[in-house]
Amino acid sequence: MIPLETLLDGLERTLTASVLPDVGSRFARGQLYAVVDVLRNLRDRIEPKAELLAAEAESAAAALERVAAVLDAQPLREALAAAAGVPLATRVVALRAALIDALGRIDALPDDRAREARAALNAHLAAQAIRDLAVVKPSLLREISKG
Repeated sequence: MIPLETLLDGLERTLTASVLPDVGSRFARGQLYAVVDVLRNLRDRIEPKAELLAAEAESAAAALERVAAVLDAQPLREALAAAAGVPLATRVVALRAALIDALGRIDALPDDRAREARAALNAHLAAQAIRDLAVVKPSLLREISKG
């Protein structure tokens, strides 16, 4: 079986190297670039990559451990323990739910007590945003607009 990434890479190469040179109209070229742009960005998003999920799970668990320690929150510790024994994709979903729970717990606290817990979650969320953006390919908007 051919990996999905290989198929999408092949589609992209074929469209840009073989089809694009023979497309005469500016509109059609713009449409073709739009399809290539979608294919490039779908490549790493169709099936979540294990390494991306593992990085998210590790970061979320570390942040939640800090929050649980700061808040002395047994439900967060229990959620962490439960998430540790499940498959990676399920673990990430469970940790995301625990993060939402943690945000609610922190929101109910006075700022001075919540500061350290917020910092732990903010660090995880910032790192996760970077991980999410790292898989986005550069846009072909210029080529799309030129056709």
